[in-house]
Amino acid sequence: MTAPALNILAAAQRVLVERGFSGLTLRAIAQESGENSAMVQYYFGGKEGLVRAMIDSVFRDDQDEAARAMATATGEARLPRFVSGLRRISSSRSYRVFFDILPYALRNPGLRGRMAHAYDHYRRLKRDWLRGEHPVSRAEKDVLEGVAELMTAVVDGLAIQEAIDATFDARRAYAILEHMLQRSLPELLKRGSVGPAGGEEDPAHRESAAGGREPGRSRRVRSRGSVPGRSFGHRR
Repeated sequence: MTAPALNILAAAQRVLVERGFSGLTLRAIAQESGENSAMVQYYFGGKEGLVRAMIDSVFRDDQDEAARAMATATGEARLPRFVSGLRRISSSRSYRVFFDILPYALRNPGLRGRMAHAYDHYRRLKRDWLRGEHPVSRAEKDVLEGVAELMTAVVDGLAIQEAIDATFDARRAYAILEHMLQRSLPELLKRGSVGPAGGEEDPAHRESAAGGREPGRSRRVRSRGSVPGRSFGHRR
């Protein structure tokens, strides 16, 4: 992206945070960026194109920052660094941009798909950060994907509380989260699977009743190799 385009994008984010989505007009962006409206249209094709670029930018910036932090973390330092990265993301200015865009994106199929794709990539990055350099079985990968989904929800929820309450401090919640992961993740990876929540019927049993596999038999086979979660410093 060229320097003028980056300048316009940064200006659009400032306008969005200060004036809300209704105030995000080409004229306001042009005034904030020092460019003319024709340049805004040239680079982004209008408001919707600019919003798409902002969605990409929000996720990309946060992912790049977290990736830099994780690049130098090894062994037992990985999980604390991972949780610290989540906390920085949830308190970042870019999350305010995300919250302003979200209601509009939910009603726009194109933007909703763009955001869903960004979320999918974001979850996969979390899964890979948790995995580290260790190879994992299919069952362990499934566990890590579930944890990544949960972590994404945690970041969003805590970021909302920080956005609406200037006195809210998420440090306690993230400290508890780190403790829970330290204790629970290695055990989940050993088991290689997680049962249904809330008393829901296990799909394996439904298949058995319909003439499929035997009850309790899982598609996934637990790895007998090393457990990557042990590098997170779990203590029994």
